[in-house]
Amino acid sequence: MKEGELFLDKNQRKESGFWRRFSWIGVLLIGVLSKFKSLLPLLKLGKFGGTLLSMGVSIFAYAILYPWWFAVGLVAMILIHEMGHVWAAKRKKLPVTAPAFIPFLGALITMKKMPQDAVTEAYIAYGGPLLGTIGALVSYGLGVLTGVEVFYVIALVGFFINLFNLIPIHPLDGGRIVVAISRWIWVLGAILAVVLIIITKSFVLLLIFGLFLFEIWAQSARDKQGPQQITQRALVPTSLFIDTGSFIPGEKHQRSLAFRHYCNIDTQEEYVDLYYPGVGKIASIDATSLKGEIHQVDLVQTRRMHDQLEMYFVVTYTPENVDRDQYYQVTPMVRLKYAVAYFGLAIFLLVMMGFSYLAVGELPIR
Repeated sequence: MKEGELFLDKNQRKESGFWRRFSWIGVLLIGVLSKFKSLLPLLKLGKFGGTLLSMGVSIFAYAILYPWWFAVGLVAMILIHEMGHVWAAKRKKLPVTAPAFIPFLGALITMKKMPQDAVTEAYIAYGGPLLGTIGALVSYGLGVLTGVEVFYVIALVGFFINLFNLIPIHPLDGGRIVVAISRWIWVLGAILAVVLIIITKSFVLLLIFGLFLFEIWAQSARDKQGPQQITQRALVPTSLFIDTGSFIPGEKHQRSLAFRHYCNIDTQEEYVDLYYPGVGKIASIDATSLKGEIHQVDLVQTRRMHDQLEMYFVVTYTPENVDRDQYYQVTPMVRLKYAVAYFGLAIFLLVMMGFSYLAVGELPIR
């Protein structure tokens, strides 16, 4: 064996080659099927239908480069990490989407309502590395109990994923955790990121660092912005107008509408009910993403579609300006707790990566 060559026995090479060929077929099939409506039933698997589909695509993509067991283990570690965020968000009663996987970039969840203080933001961010570390520990424990090297490899991957996410820059978890400690740690995170980019020449880390700079700029711009407008679409039954004897608005008819803006207590999602003169309520639109005060809703266009009307509305609103001083106000004791939890977890992950690497020796992933 040449120095630095990763090992696989003859049977493993055959198995790896088979799965790589099979992975290419899988990716091509998914690409072709995505063009047809026959794929739509796959998306109707409930809330986690998209998660399962994106997981499958990611496993196929990773299996092109690595053995199938490594691809499954990698995706499993990412899933456990993301479910940690979901669990933490549910504990804080903040609605989030199911995880969506992006091959070679990881996965993400989207919050439907943002945290109102730094401690909540840090709590949700910490849930990912915490549960992810537990998942990696389980894999490491299986390696100790069975002596099977695969479990050590997957554990090493899990520890690395969670340690990487603790780098203190947005949008990584570390950047959101340290807001409960001190935002000055972002400066250290930026320096660390630049050093790692120079050493590793990692495109992914460069992309994350670019997002970090963009988010700082965007946050500054949001604090200065005034009223904004967004166009929303809704399908309205034509029968609402016919039953009340009201004229159906023409395609270019425009007018301001009465509305009611409210929040669903159970889901924390915001909605706007729209009312047309002489008809009553005609539609309800999701306003969770607006994050601000709505001033006016105008009907700007109407299109007839058989027994429905396709209506477009322009919503004028003022984005919510967060009081930064109040948002980042954290008691000294809470700062200390998060500092111990953050740096303690980082050190623990470093140690466990060392143990896992020693247990593996060479990584059988090629």
